[in-house]
Amino acid sequence: MMLVILLLPFAGALLVKLLPPGYSLRAGFLILLLQLACFPHVARAVFSNSAYSVSAKILSGVFRCDIISLIFATTSVFIGVFIYLFSMGYFIGEKEEEQQKFSFWGLVFVGSMMGVVLSDNLILLYLFWEMAGLCSWKLIGFYRKDDHLLKADKAFLITSAGAGFMMLSFAYIYVQTGSLSLSQIAQSSVSPLVFAFFFLGVITKSASFPFHTWLPDASVAPTPVTAFLHAAVLVKIGIYGLLRVFGVTLSVSGWVMWAGWLALLSSFIAGILALREEDIKRVLAFSTVSQLGFMIAGLMIFNMAAIRGVIIFYVAHALGKGCLFLCAGIAERVFGTKNIMEMGGLMKKMPALTYAFLIGMLSVIGIPPLPGFFGKLEVIAGMLVSRNVFFALFAILTSVLTLLYLFRLFLHVFMGESRSVLSEDRKGLKPMIASVAILATVSILLGIALVM
Repeated sequence: MMLVILLLPFAGALLVKLLPPGYSLRAGFLILLLQLACFPHVARAVFSNSAYSVSAKILSGVFRCDIISLIFATTSVFIGVFIYLFSMGYFIGEKEEEQQKFSFWGLVFVGSMMGVVLSDNLILLYLFWEMAGLCSWKLIGFYRKDDHLLKADKAFLITSAGAGFMMLSFAYIYVQTGSLSLSQIAQSSVSPLVFAFFFLGVITKSASFPFHTWLPDASVAPTPVTAFLHAAVLVKIGIYGLLRVFGVTLSVSGWVMWAGWLALLSSFIAGILALREEDIKRVLAFSTVSQLGFMIAGLMIFNMAAIRGVIIFYVAHALGKGCLFLCAGIAERVFGTKNIMEMGGLMKKMPALTYAFLIGMLSVIGIPPLPGFFGKLEVIAGMLVSRNVFFALFAILTSVLTLLYLFRLFLHVFMGESRSVLSEDRKGLKPMIASVAILATVSILLGIALVM
């Protein structure tokens, strides 16, 4: 069943190319729904195994699923299902060939994420990592306009350059451990130089300072694409890679706390930039950069409580930020602009959208009893337990910044009176509203589950 989860998106992408273009989005939605239905079987196999992992082999490639892989993979596919549901309303009026293009590359994108999280070999992990970068390049430049292509090229070049350093780190890992299998190198120790090369790859993919600029620029892409980038796949691959390779597999034989400080600096700078932005998607993009910095800093503590908090916050952030980006796409459609200074009054006009945005926002901020609170609490508690008091204070400061810029966004978009003419065209809004409302409700249910 694990191999079905891995191969189904790629088979689905091929099917989408064979079907008439008008059926592509519905086909993509059903394929991801089928893939999601496979996860309970894999979860049962993982938890019934004494090692809490299962493995499978394709040709000479070994794939393994443990609890961490299961969480990351399930979250990505779950978010993907609702992005496709949203896209069925969002792309109404677009050419059917454009819908087919999104459905094809979106499925390959999800398949790449599955490859990354299930690969037990570092070379396989790298290949799937780069495949995700290729998908992001195609999707950011979705409309093929000159400025869009420039921004897509920028994202591709920055992330590919970082991946080159990551490949170098894998070569050093092989030299120092004699293997590229994650299972075989577990508990091995490597030099800080190896970590530094790997970390360079992570912060380019996860858009951390000073390589953060490509992610806000990627907001030129359609809303379902930006939701994929921020919530389901690309920037989350960096978090998974760092967690998998250095959080639970390898140890470092020297001082690497500089990486945590850089991550916190990235989180702080992105929070300040989000406060200055007026483009709704760029505000949320800088928010993603900030939250990713927070998660990376949590991993750099190398404390199990902090790592557990990062995993919880990863899920909370995926649900919350996916919901927020999809809400932003609806607001952009309704107002005909991305400028928050020209919006307003949506609370009266669209209460369901207000509910979804508010829940997603509060979870990302870390307000109880939503899941983002429990994730942030464990990360900060892990910092304090490890006697990293300044880390904890800085993490709290970035959380305060999150509250400030997201409430500023909420006030401009949902409160007061509308400062522009609202579109009367409500075509396609039903599946869009349904997708964000369900994501918000799942966030609430997850928070309640964590309390119990």
